[in-house]
Amino acid sequence: SDFAIRPVAGGSLSEEMLGRIRQLLNPLPVTIFPVVEATVTSSENEEPRQLIGVDLVAIQNALYLGSGQAAAPLGGDVENDALGGFTLGSARHVFVPRAWADANRKEVGDSLWLIVGDRRETLAIAGLLEPDPLRPAIPENLVLMDLPGAQRLLGLEGRVSRVELVIPPGASRVAVRNETATRLAEAMGDSPSWVFETREDRRLSAGKMTAAFRLNLTVLSTLALLVGTYLILQALEAAVVRRRSETAVLRSLGVSPRAIRSVWVVESLMLGVFGSLLGVFLGWAGAQLTVGGIARTVNRLYFSTTTSAASLNAGEVLFACLFGVTASLVAGWLPAREAATTPPAQVMRQGSRDEGAWLLRQPGIAIAAAVVALLLAKLPSWQSGSGSPVPVGGYLSAAAWLLAWSILAGVFFRPIERCLHLAFRQWPVAHYAASQLRRVTGRHRLAVAGLVTAIAMAAGMGILVHSFESTLTGWIQRLLRADLYVAPAGSEEASGFNVISAETWRDISGVEGVDGVDVIRRYPVRFRDRQIHLAGSEYQRESERRFRLTWLAPPENEDPISLAEPLPDGTVPCWVNEPFSRRFDLGRGDRIEVPTTDGMKALVIRGVYSDYSDESGTVLVNRGFTANWFADESVSNLAVYVKPGADAAEIQSALTARYPVLTVRSNGRLRSEALRIFHQTFAVTYALEAIGVIVAVSGLGMALASLLIERRSELTTLKTIGFTRAQIARACAVEGVAVATVGLVGGLLLALILGALLIFVINRESFGWTLEYRIPWALMVGLSFTTLAVSGLVGAAVGVRGARLKSDPTE
Repeated sequence: SDFAIRPVAGGSLSEEMLGRIRQLLNPLPVTIFPVVEATVTSSENEEPRQLIGVDLVAIQNALYLGSGQAAAPLGGDVENDALGGFTLGSARHVFVPRAWADANRKEVGDSLWLIVGDRRETLAIAGLLEPDPLRPAIPENLVLMDLPGAQRLLGLEGRVSRVELVIPPGASRVAVRNETATRLAEAMGDSPSWVFETREDRRLSAGKMTAAFRLNLTVLSTLALLVGTYLILQALEAAVVRRRSETAVLRSLGVSPRAIRSVWVVESLMLGVFGSLLGVFLGWAGAQLTVGGIARTVNRLYFSTTTSAASLNAGEVLFACLFGVTASLVAGWLPAREAATTPPAQVMRQGSRDEGAWLLRQPGIAIAAAVVALLLAKLPSWQSGSGSPVPVGGYLSAAAWLLAWSILAGVFFRPIERCLHLAFRQWPVAHYAASQLRRVTGRHRLAVAGLVTAIAMAAGMGILVHSFESTLTGWIQRLLRADLYVAPAGSEEASGFNVISAETWRDISGVEGVDGVDVIRRYPVRFRDRQIHLAGSEYQRESERRFRLTWLAPPENEDPISLAEPLPDGTVPCWVNEPFSRRFDLGRGDRIEVPTTDGMKALVIRGVYSDYSDESGTVLVNRGFTANWFADESVSNLAVYVKPGADAAEIQSALTARYPVLTVRSNGRLRSEALRIFHQTFAVTYALEAIGVIVAVSGLGMALASLLIERRSELTTLKTIGFTRAQIARACAVEGVAVATVGLVGGLLLALILGALLIFVINRESFGWTLEYRIPWALMVGLSFTTLAVSGLVGAAVGVRGARLKSDPTE
């Protein structure tokens, strides 16, 4: 469609809008398609299904408009079934994709049941939606119905979820489109009950909702790329230094420095191209493994998505290749430039010992970068074009801290070298390994810089996750104080349609043994061009068992009953959560207006509370107001308090048997489910952290391998004075552990700083959440032990290979 008209509040529009839109757009050739849409479920373990109701006749006519073909039956021949043959407007017949039907062994005429609200509906498959290679793929979770039938099934008689507008192709298409947009904009007025958007607007709207989530994943991925860049620098510096004698011979034969540099540039270019293309393939393959987890996170936190596989576009491939090739060219050009310009005799005299990149040997720059990092962290967030806050200062501060500690970590070489000498006075292997730390090379520094970045990334994210989990656990303990929690199927999905009817939840509150219930009803509304939630709540009066909110700006009266009556000036008191307060810069005492189906309503903010279940923002009022504003007595979920002496497990079993389509959880089960979803949300970050550490340890192994090749003469001398191959391998292992210790100390110290940045700057500005700072000591110890153990094993393996190297021949 070219345009979509959506409600500003409540999730649906009156069908009366269709006549107004048609009259507004006459005589423009615009086709109008009303749509009913809902996210429903089939079972607790199945992915949510997207139920779409459209005017099938209008859709079919549009498909064949101007094609000269007759309209074929949608989905092929329709067979009779137990519920009767297919008829337009049926609330019992659906069309499903061929792929889903084949996967679930379903055929035309078979039954299909869906959970709609708090009831289970049995439907019949009237036809199959066949795939067309010339059209977009049909999502497997699609359920298609005729519009009137979908309205009756969903309880939306006389209402639609949105209205799609399609402008036919032709010479006047652009002019008609512009005129349509102008008329729609003029008709909205100052207090619109609906908004219209283009396809691009829809993409931007989705981008607004997920901007912070995507940005943080991007930054974490960039840190992994930074670790990989250190690996490239190590590889090409090692290659250049290892062949410096060849370079000296070429210079002696008259080859110009420019020609030598050109050879290295070409070699670096080839490595960059092949490595980048291989990296693109491996990245695409890895994305297929993570897209499911990310899609589940988006479904639970933002909106419904049918994405099941990661795609690859030309822009991503171009970026990956440019990054890899550029990094390789820079990594090869820097050491080649020095090697090509150094006189041959000097090369032969200084051997292969190279102090490496100039930048990593400048502690003054590190101190200056640390000062700049402190100042950058104070910068306010930048508002992007989509309106999302971007903590640019926080990210730049993190980058400056990474630079500072990549350099400062080098100061730990000497203390660790002295510790080796003092701790192992009688162990020659340790003395030899310590001697290498007294004369560190560029590869030592690069290996440490990579380890510092990887360890800081993993431990810093660990601090954020642990702090988030600790804060979330405390918040859940204060909030979840009821005995049982009842919700419709699919309630954990952000776009879930199902609610509990007034009859059902009032019936539950009257069940024997139930002492009272807390109920809440959430409505999506648009506030300042952003979607938020307007929530109506009603709580039982027992103060000792009532939930406890954590206040950032407490109201004068914390009892929810204080929200039940309007103020003398007619405004309605409300509480708002922290994300709403931070996103819109509003606090206690401010007045706002929110849209409802009954018009704009004036509210006054009486308090701001912490909330970690919502990123978009929530305005909380008494349910009595929302029931009148939206003419709706249903609730999103309810908390059930059991009378003293009653058995909560028995009541749970009774409710489950009485309402099999509702999810009834105990207090403990709901808490564990919340934490499970939390850990699932961060699953992809764990993968990125592991990748960074693996790459960094691989870089350490490569650095040790290249250093042993350069030390062939030293190894020959060691063998001559009695060192065995096992001792040489142990010496290499000790050196690897020592270098890893340098990177580990620097990385852990940097992680403490990055953790504070993530919690108090980046997270607060991106998501609007205040978290407690908690250090995961178990993770720190486990990460340290794993890094040192793996580094020792890698070093030993490299040492075994190095011990077998033959010395350079002499002539």
